[in-house]
Amino acid sequence: MGPKRYFRNILGLLFAMLIFTSSSVFGLTFEVKDTNVSIGGYAKFLMMYDIDGTVQGGSGDMLTMYSIPLDDASSADTNDFRMTARESRFFVKTKTNAVIGLVQTHVEGDFYGNDGTETWSNSRTFRMRHAYGQITRGKHSFLAGQTWSTFMDLAAMTPRLDLVSDPGASFIRQAMLQYRYDFAKGNNLTLAVENPDRGATYGGTLVNVGTSEEKMPDFIAKYWYSGSWGHISPKAVVRMFDLDGENAMGWGISLTGHLNIGKGHRFYAGALYGDGIGRYGGVGVMSGAGLTVDNEIETIKFWGAYTGATFSLSDTVKWTIGVGYSENDEDAYTGSNAVLTGSAHKEGMTLQSNIKWCPYKDWELALGFVDASREVMDGREGDQTRIQSYVKYTF
Repeated sequence: MGPKRYFRNILGLLFAMLIFTSSSVFGLTFEVKDTNVSIGGYAKFLMMYDIDGTVQGGSGDMLTMYSIPLDDASSADTNDFRMTARESRFFVKTKTNAVIGLVQTHVEGDFYGNDGTETWSNSRTFRMRHAYGQITRGKHSFLAGQTWSTFMDLAAMTPRLDLVSDPGASFIRQAMLQYRYDFAKGNNLTLAVENPDRGATYGGTLVNVGTSEEKMPDFIAKYWYSGSWGHISPKAVVRMFDLDGENAMGWGISLTGHLNIGKGHRFYAGALYGDGIGRYGGVGVMSGAGLTVDNEIETIKFWGAYTGATFSLSDTVKWTIGVGYSENDEDAYTGSNAVLTGSAHKEGMTLQSNIKWCPYKDWELALGFVDASREVMDGREGDQTRIQSYVKYTF
Protein backbone atom coordinates (compact mmCIF):
# COMPACT_ATOMS: atom_id res chain seq x y z
CA MET A 1 0.00 0.00 0.00
CA GLY A 2 1.50 3.33 -1.06
CA PRO A 3 1.79 6.25 1.37
CA LYS A 4 -0.86 8.36 -0.46
CA ARG A 5 -3.41 5.56 -0.38
CA TYR A 6 -2.53 4.88 3.25
CA PHE A 7 -3.16 8.48 4.29
CA ARG A 8 -6.39 8.59 2.26
CA ASN A 9 -7.64 5.54 4.16
CA ILE A 10 -6.66 7.08 7.49
CA LEU A 11 -8.46 10.33 6.61
CA GLY A 12 -11.54 8.39 5.52
CA LEU A 13 -11.56 6.46 8.79
CA LEU A 14 -11.23 9.67 10.81
CA PHE A 15 -14.06 11.25 8.81
CA ALA A 16 -16.35 8.27 9.51
CA MET A 17 -15.48 8.42 13.20
CA LEU A 18 -16.34 12.12 13.27
CA ILE A 19 -19.74 11.50 11.71
CA PHE A 20 -20.72 8.85 14.21
CA THR A 21 -19.25 10.37 17.33
CA SER A 22 -21.67 11.53 20.02
CA SER A 23 -20.36 15.10 20.08
CA SER A 24 -21.30 17.97 17.77
CA VAL A 25 -18.52 17.91 15.24
CA PHE A 26 -19.72 20.31 12.57
CA GLY A 27 -21.20 22.99 14.88
CA LEU A 28 -18.76 25.89 14.86
CA THR A 29 -18.08 28.54 17.48
CA PHE A 30 -15.33 31.12 17.11
CA GLU A 31 -14.32 34.65 18.08
CA VAL A 32 -14.22 37.66 15.75
CA LYS A 33 -12.65 40.50 17.70
CA ASP A 34 -14.99 40.84 20.72
CA THR A 35 -17.86 38.85 19.16
CA ASN A 36 -18.64 35.19 19.74
CA VAL A 37 -20.06 33.61 16.56
CA SER A 38 -21.95 30.28 16.47
CA ILE A 39 -22.92 28.48 13.27
CA GLY A 40 -25.14 25.40 13.32
CA GLY A 41 -28.42 23.78 12.40
CA TYR A 42 -29.61 20.33 11.46
CA ALA A 43 -30.21 18.04 8.50
CA LYS A 44 -33.54 16.22 8.67
CA PHE A 45 -34.90 13.45 6.44
CA LEU A 46 -38.67 13.08 6.83
CA MET A 47 -41.00 10.35 5.51
CA MET A 48 -44.80 10.74 5.47
CA TYR A 49 -47.62 8.38 4.59
CA ASP A 50 -51.10 9.93 4.39
CA ILE A 51 -54.14 7.69 4.79
CA ASP A 52 -57.73 8.57 3.74
CA GLY A 53 -56.79 12.03 2.62
CA THR A 54 -53.96 13.77 0.82
CA VAL A 55 -53.09 17.43 0.88
CA GLN A 56 -51.47 18.38 -2.42
CA GLY A 57 -48.97 21.18 -3.08
CA GLY A 58 -46.58 22.97 -0.75
CA SER A 59 -48.74 22.56 2.37
CA GLY A 60 -48.79 18.79 1.84
CA ASP A 61 -45.58 18.48 3.86
CA MET A 62 -47.35 20.09 6.83
CA LEU A 63 -50.65 18.63 8.00
CA THR A 64 -52.63 21.59 9.31
CA MET A 65 -56.16 21.65 10.64
CA TYR A 66 -57.34 23.67 7.64
CA SER A 67 -55.69 21.57 4.92
CA ILE A 68 -57.50 18.31 5.75
CA PRO A 69 -59.63 17.40 2.69
CA LEU A 70 -63.37 17.26 3.32
CA ASP A 71 -65.20 14.04 2.56
CA ASP A 72 -66.63 15.44 -0.69
CA ALA A 73 -63.19 16.39 -2.05
CA SER A 74 -61.49 14.32 -4.74
CA SER A 75 -58.46 13.76 -2.51
CA ALA A 76 -60.49 12.61 0.52
CA ASP A 77 -59.99 8.86 -0.01
CA THR A 78 -56.49 8.88 -1.48
CA ASN A 79 -53.26 7.67 0.11
CA ASP A 80 -49.86 9.22 -0.52
CA PHE A 81 -46.22 8.60 0.41
CA ARG A 82 -43.56 11.32 0.33
CA MET A 83 -39.98 11.94 1.40
CA THR A 84 -38.44 15.35 1.95
CA ALA A 85 -35.48 17.06 3.59
CA ARG A 86 -36.84 20.59 3.35
CA GLU A 87 -37.14 21.12 7.11
CA SER A 88 -33.32 21.10 7.37
CA ARG A 89 -32.17 24.43 8.74
CA PHE A 90 -29.14 26.63 9.25
CA PHE A 91 -28.45 29.47 11.71
CA VAL A 92 -25.82 32.05 12.62
CA LYS A 93 -25.81 33.56 16.11
CA THR A 94 -23.58 36.20 17.67
CA LYS A 95 -22.91 37.51 21.19
CA THR A 96 -21.01 40.70 21.98
CA ASN A 97 -20.34 42.26 25.38
CA ALA A 98 -20.64 45.94 24.50
CA VAL A 99 -20.88 49.18 26.51
CA ILE A 100 -24.69 49.17 26.17
CA GLY A 101 -24.95 45.57 27.39
CA LEU A 102 -24.99 42.06 25.91
CA VAL A 103 -25.77 42.34 22.18
CA GLN A 104 -27.08 39.19 20.49
CA THR A 105 -28.21 38.44 16.94
CA HIS A 106 -29.90 35.40 15.44
CA VAL A 107 -30.47 34.69 11.73
CA GLU A 108 -32.01 31.34 10.77
CA GLY A 109 -33.66 29.76 7.76
CA ASP A 110 -34.92 26.49 6.33
CA PHE A 111 -36.10 25.21 2.96
CA TYR A 112 -39.85 25.57 3.36
CA GLY A 113 -39.97 28.40 0.83
CA ASN A 114 -41.80 28.29 -2.49
CA ASP A 115 -42.46 24.84 -3.90
CA GLY A 116 -39.91 23.19 -6.15
CA THR A 117 -40.24 20.35 -8.59
CA GLU A 118 -40.02 16.77 -7.38
CA THR A 119 -39.46 15.50 -10.91
CA TRP A 120 -35.70 15.74 -11.06
CA SER A 121 -33.98 18.25 -8.76
CA ASN A 122 -36.21 18.48 -5.67
CA SER A 123 -35.06 22.09 -5.34
CA ARG A 124 -36.48 23.96 -2.37
CA THR A 125 -36.27 27.67 -1.71
CA PHE A 126 -34.41 28.85 1.38
CA ARG A 127 -36.62 31.08 3.57
CA MET A 128 -36.19 33.27 6.64
CA ARG A 129 -37.42 31.92 9.99
CA HIS A 130 -35.74 34.17 12.52
CA ALA A 131 -33.82 37.42 12.06
CA TYR A 132 -33.46 39.68 15.08
CA GLY A 133 -31.12 41.59 17.33
CA GLN A 134 -31.40 41.79 21.11
CA ILE A 135 -29.77 43.99 23.75
CA THR A 136 -29.78 42.89 27.40
CA ARG A 137 -28.67 45.31 30.10
CA GLY A 138 -29.26 44.29 33.69
CA LYS A 139 -32.93 43.44 34.12
CA HIS A 140 -33.93 45.05 30.81
CA SER A 141 -34.00 43.43 27.37
CA PHE A 142 -34.90 44.96 24.00
CA LEU A 143 -35.53 42.94 20.82
CA ALA A 144 -36.18 44.06 17.24
CA GLY A 145 -36.72 41.74 14.29
CA GLN A 146 -38.59 38.56 13.42
CA THR A 147 -39.02 35.63 15.78
CA TRP A 148 -41.75 33.70 17.63
CA SER A 149 -44.71 35.89 18.55
CA THR A 150 -44.85 37.03 22.17
CA PHE A 151 -48.33 35.45 22.31
CA MET A 152 -46.83 32.04 21.59
CA ASP A 153 -45.31 29.61 24.11
CA LEU A 154 -43.02 27.12 22.40
CA ALA A 155 -41.91 25.55 25.70
CA ALA A 156 -45.51 24.56 26.54
CA MET A 157 -46.35 22.95 23.19
CA THR A 158 -46.62 19.17 22.87
CA PRO A 159 -43.67 18.10 20.65
CA ARG A 160 -44.66 16.87 17.19
CA LEU A 161 -42.62 15.39 14.36
CA ASP A 162 -43.27 18.26 11.95
CA LEU A 163 -43.39 22.06 12.06
CA VAL A 164 -47.11 22.33 12.91
CA SER A 165 -48.72 22.86 16.32
CA ASP A 166 -51.90 21.36 17.71
CA PRO A 167 -55.06 23.32 16.77
CA GLY A 168 -55.44 24.78 20.27
CA ALA A 169 -51.94 26.28 20.38
CA SER A 170 -50.85 29.61 18.92
CA PHE A 171 -48.11 29.28 16.29
CA ILE A 172 -46.76 32.46 14.65
CA ARG A 173 -43.44 34.01 13.69
CA GLN A 174 -43.45 37.69 12.75
CA ALA A 175 -41.64 41.02 13.02
CA MET A 176 -41.85 42.89 16.32
CA LEU A 177 -40.43 45.35 18.81
CA GLN A 178 -40.25 43.74 22.22
CA TYR A 179 -39.31 44.83 25.74
CA ARG A 180 -38.76 42.42 28.65
CA TYR A 181 -38.21 43.17 32.32
CA ASP A 182 -36.73 40.43 34.54
CA PHE A 183 -38.03 40.60 38.12
CA ALA A 184 -35.87 37.61 39.04
CA LYS A 185 -34.46 34.51 37.38
CA GLY A 186 -37.35 32.80 35.56
CA ASN A 187 -39.78 35.60 36.42
CA ASN A 188 -40.37 38.29 33.76
CA LEU A 189 -42.88 40.49 31.98
CA THR A 190 -42.74 41.05 28.20
CA LEU A 191 -44.49 43.80 26.24
CA ALA A 192 -44.48 43.89 22.45
CA VAL A 193 -45.86 45.58 19.37
CA GLU A 194 -46.03 43.11 16.50
CA ASN A 195 -46.76 43.12 12.79
CA PRO A 196 -50.53 43.32 12.15
CA ASP A 197 -52.26 41.15 9.59
CA ARG A 198 -55.93 40.37 9.14
CA GLY A 199 -55.32 36.68 8.42
CA ALA A 200 -56.15 34.47 5.46
CA THR A 201 -59.27 35.22 3.42
CA TYR A 202 -58.97 32.59 0.69
CA GLY A 203 -61.13 29.52 0.14
CA GLY A 204 -64.48 31.31 0.22
CA THR A 205 -64.65 31.35 4.02
CA LEU A 206 -65.95 34.93 4.34
CA VAL A 207 -69.35 36.31 3.26
CA ASN A 208 -67.85 39.67 2.34
CA VAL A 209 -64.06 39.83 2.09
CA GLY A 210 -63.75 43.61 1.75
CA THR A 211 -60.43 45.44 1.78
CA SER A 212 -58.29 45.36 4.88
CA GLU A 213 -55.98 48.14 6.05
CA GLU A 214 -53.50 47.68 8.88
CA LYS A 215 -53.06 51.02 10.64
CA MET A 216 -52.00 49.89 14.11
CA PRO A 217 -49.66 47.16 15.35
CA ASP A 218 -50.88 44.28 17.50
CA PHE A 219 -50.21 44.84 21.22
CA ILE A 220 -49.19 41.82 23.32
CA ALA A 221 -48.34 41.33 26.99
CA LYS A 222 -46.91 38.12 28.47
CA TYR A 223 -45.94 37.12 31.98
CA TRP A 224 -43.57 34.21 32.54
CA TYR A 225 -42.95 32.39 35.80
CA SER A 226 -40.74 29.30 35.91
CA GLY A 227 -38.66 27.09 38.15
CA SER A 228 -37.35 23.55 38.39
CA TRP A 229 -41.00 22.41 38.55
CA GLY A 230 -41.84 23.85 35.10
CA HIS A 231 -43.44 27.14 34.00
CA ILE A 232 -46.74 28.99 33.58
CA SER A 233 -47.45 31.91 31.26
CA PRO A 234 -50.61 34.06 30.91
CA LYS A 235 -50.80 36.28 27.80
CA ALA A 236 -53.08 38.86 26.18
CA VAL A 237 -53.30 40.42 22.72
CA VAL A 238 -55.24 43.45 21.50
CA ARG A 239 -55.59 44.24 17.79
CA MET A 240 -57.45 46.63 15.49
CA PHE A 241 -59.30 45.81 12.27
CA ASP A 242 -60.13 48.31 9.51
CA LEU A 243 -62.25 46.82 6.70
CA ASP A 244 -63.65 49.19 4.05
CA GLY A 245 -63.62 52.02 6.58
CA GLU A 246 -65.36 49.99 9.31
CA ASN A 247 -63.36 49.59 12.55
CA ALA A 248 -63.41 46.94 15.27
CA MET A 249 -61.15 45.84 18.11
CA GLY A 250 -60.12 42.21 18.54
CA TRP A 251 -58.65 40.61 21.63
CA GLY A 252 -57.44 37.29 22.95
CA ILE A 253 -56.12 35.69 26.13
CA SER A 254 -54.07 32.55 26.69
CA LEU A 255 -52.74 30.46 29.56
CA THR A 256 -50.00 27.90 28.86
CA GLY A 257 -47.40 25.97 30.77
CA HIS A 258 -45.60 22.72 31.44
CA LEU A 259 -44.87 20.60 34.50
CA ASN A 260 -41.78 18.50 35.21
CA ILE A 261 -42.44 15.23 37.03
CA GLY A 262 -39.89 12.63 37.98
CA LYS A 263 -36.88 11.99 35.80
CA GLY A 264 -37.46 13.47 32.35
CA HIS A 265 -41.29 13.40 32.33
CA ARG A 266 -43.06 16.55 31.14
CA PHE A 267 -46.74 17.49 30.94
CA TYR A 268 -47.97 20.27 28.63
CA ALA A 269 -51.24 22.22 28.59
CA GLY A 270 -52.66 25.38 27.11
CA ALA A 271 -55.89 27.18 26.34
CA LEU A 272 -56.80 30.33 24.46
CA TYR A 273 -59.95 32.35 23.82
CA GLY A 274 -60.70 35.54 21.99
CA ASP A 275 -63.11 37.67 20.00
CA GLY A 276 -61.20 38.62 16.88
CA ILE A 277 -58.15 36.58 17.92
CA GLY A 278 -58.00 35.29 14.33
CA ARG A 279 -54.58 34.06 13.25
CA TYR A 280 -53.31 33.98 16.85
CA GLY A 281 -55.56 30.95 17.35
CA GLY A 282 -54.58 27.54 16.04
CA VAL A 283 -52.04 27.46 13.24
CA GLY A 284 -52.59 31.14 12.49
CA VAL A 285 -54.41 31.24 9.14
CA MET A 286 -57.90 32.41 10.09
CA SER A 287 -59.27 35.90 9.74
CA GLY A 288 -60.37 37.47 13.00
CA ALA A 289 -63.03 39.71 11.43
CA GLY A 290 -65.19 40.04 8.35
CA LEU A 291 -67.95 42.10 6.79
CA THR A 292 -71.63 41.22 6.70
CA VAL A 293 -73.68 41.45 3.50
CA ASP A 294 -74.56 44.98 4.68
CA ASN A 295 -70.85 45.92 4.93
CA GLU A 296 -70.82 45.98 8.73
CA ILE A 297 -67.70 44.69 10.46
CA GLU A 298 -67.99 41.82 12.94
CA THR A 299 -65.28 40.01 14.93
CA ILE A 300 -65.24 36.20 15.24
CA LYS A 301 -65.09 34.36 18.58
CA PHE A 302 -62.64 31.46 18.80
CA TRP A 303 -61.34 29.12 21.47
CA GLY A 304 -58.94 26.22 21.63
CA ALA A 305 -57.14 23.94 24.09
CA TYR A 306 -54.55 21.19 24.10
CA THR A 307 -52.69 18.90 26.45
CA GLY A 308 -49.95 16.31 26.15
CA ALA A 309 -47.14 14.51 27.90
CA THR A 310 -43.63 13.25 27.20
CA PHE A 311 -42.44 10.21 29.12
CA SER A 312 -38.75 9.36 29.39
CA LEU A 313 -38.63 5.61 28.84
CA SER A 314 -34.83 5.57 29.11
CA ASP A 315 -31.90 7.94 28.76
CA THR A 316 -32.25 7.78 24.98
CA VAL A 317 -35.95 7.04 24.31
CA LYS A 318 -38.90 9.41 24.81
CA TRP A 319 -42.59 8.79 24.10
CA THR A 320 -45.03 11.66 23.53
CA ILE A 321 -48.83 11.71 23.28
CA GLY A 322 -51.11 14.71 22.89
CA VAL A 323 -54.52 16.01 21.85
CA GLY A 324 -55.70 19.43 20.64
CA TYR A 325 -59.05 21.06 19.82
CA SER A 326 -60.26 24.38 18.35
CA GLU A 327 -63.62 25.92 17.53
CA ASN A 328 -65.05 29.00 15.82
CA ASP A 329 -68.27 30.44 17.26
CA GLU A 330 -71.22 29.24 15.14
CA ASP A 331 -72.95 32.62 15.60
CA ALA A 332 -70.50 34.03 13.06
CA TYR A 333 -72.21 31.76 10.50
CA THR A 334 -75.85 31.51 11.60
CA GLY A 335 -76.36 34.80 13.46
CA SER A 336 -78.02 37.93 12.13
CA ASN A 337 -74.60 39.49 11.58
CA ALA A 338 -72.96 36.44 9.98
CA VAL A 339 -69.57 36.93 8.33
CA LEU A 340 -68.54 33.30 7.74
CA THR A 341 -69.64 31.02 4.89
CA GLY A 342 -70.36 27.31 5.12
CA SER A 343 -66.76 26.53 4.15
CA ALA A 344 -65.29 28.27 7.21
CA HIS A 345 -63.72 26.32 10.07
CA LYS A 346 -66.18 25.23 12.78
CA GLU A 347 -64.22 22.76 14.89
CA GLY A 348 -61.20 20.52 14.62
CA MET A 349 -59.27 17.99 16.65
CA THR A 350 -55.92 16.20 16.49
CA LEU A 351 -54.58 13.19 18.32
CA GLN A 352 -50.88 12.51 18.01
CA SER A 353 -48.23 10.22 19.37
CA ASN A 354 -44.56 9.70 18.62
CA ILE A 355 -41.49 7.97 19.95
CA LYS A 356 -37.98 9.41 19.61
CA TRP A 357 -34.69 7.60 20.01
CA CYS A 358 -31.31 9.35 20.36
CA PRO A 359 -28.64 6.66 19.99
CA TYR A 360 -25.99 9.40 19.91
CA LYS A 361 -26.03 12.96 21.17
CA ASP A 362 -26.51 14.51 17.73
CA TRP A 363 -28.57 11.78 16.04
CA GLU A 364 -32.32 11.37 16.49
CA LEU A 365 -34.71 8.85 14.95
CA ALA A 366 -38.48 9.13 15.34
CA LEU A 367 -41.72 7.39 14.40
CA GLY A 368 -45.26 8.58 15.06
CA PHE A 369 -48.69 9.45 13.76
CA VAL A 370 -51.22 12.29 13.70
CA ASP A 371 -54.95 11.62 13.42
CA ALA A 372 -56.82 14.79 12.50
CA SER A 373 -60.44 15.65 11.83
CA ARG A 374 -62.40 18.81 11.15
CA GLU A 375 -65.90 20.10 10.47
CA VAL A 376 -66.90 23.25 8.59
CA MET A 377 -69.90 25.45 9.29
CA ASP A 378 -72.28 23.79 6.82
CA GLY A 379 -71.75 20.39 8.46
CA ARG A 380 -69.27 18.83 6.03
CA GLU A 381 -66.50 16.84 7.68
CA GLY A 382 -63.08 15.50 6.87
CA ASP A 383 -60.42 13.37 8.52
CA GLN A 384 -56.92 12.24 7.75
CA THR A 385 -54.21 10.11 9.33
CA ARG A 386 -50.51 10.68 8.77
CA ILE A 387 -47.76 8.25 9.74
CA GLN A 388 -44.39 10.00 10.01
CA SER A 389 -40.79 9.08 10.56
CA TYR A 390 -37.53 11.01 10.44
CA VAL A 391 -33.79 10.83 10.82
CA LYS A 392 -32.24 14.04 12.15
CA TYR A 393 -28.62 15.05 12.61
CA THR A 394 -27.89 18.24 14.55
CA PHE A 395 -24.62 20.05 13.90
